[in-house]
Amino acid sequence: MKSGLRAIDFMSHKVVTVTPNMTIKEAAKLMNVHRVGGVPVCENGKLVGLLTERDIMLRVIALDKKPSKLKVNSVMQSPLKAIGEKFEDLLSLSRKMHEHGISKIPIVDDGKLIGIVTNKDIVAHAPNLLDTFIERLAASDKGAAGHPAAFGQCESCGSHGHLHFVNGQFICDECA
Repeated sequence: MKSGLRAIDFMSHKVVTVTPNMTIKEAAKLMNVHRVGGVPVCENGKLVGLLTERDIMLRVIALDKKPSKLKVNSVMQSPLKAIGEKFEDLLSLSRKMHEHGISKIPIVDDGKLIGIVTNKDIVAHAPNLLDTFIERLAASDKGAAGHPAAFGQCESCGSHGHLHFVNGQFICDECA
C-alpha cells in the first residue's frame, strides 16, 4: 500500500548542511541556531554523511573530547544507513526510518541533496494517512461481517480480537 505522499511533497527543502572539515563546535552552533537535531554533511555538492546530536553526544561528549578540535568527518555517520529519493512514498521512508532506527533521511536527486525528511514530517502527515486508510477500508469488502480487517481492541466492548470497520468504528466479531 502507498500513501500517495511523495518525499518532494512534504520534505524540508531548506536544509542546513555542514562540511566534513568544519569543527564539531561550528556544526553544533549551526544546529543550535537553526534548531535542528541533525545536519547532512556535504562536500562539493555531494552528500557524504550525516551528523546528529546523538553522534556528538556518543562520540564527543561521552568520550570527553574537545568539540573545537574535532572535525565533522571524524564523528559523522558515513556511509549513511538510508537515503531517500524525491518521489519515494512516505510509507517507504517511514519503514526505512523504523528499520534502521533513524529519525532523519536525506533526500537526494542525481546524487545531490535536495531535502530532508524527519520523524516530525512523518508524524505531521500521520492523521491524513489514517483518514485515507479508514476511507479505503470502508470502501472495501473488509468491513463486511465475517471478513476480519484488523486485529486489536474493539471500540465498542473493549475486547481484543479480529476487527471489522462498521459505522466508523473498529469492532470485534461479537459486536459486528
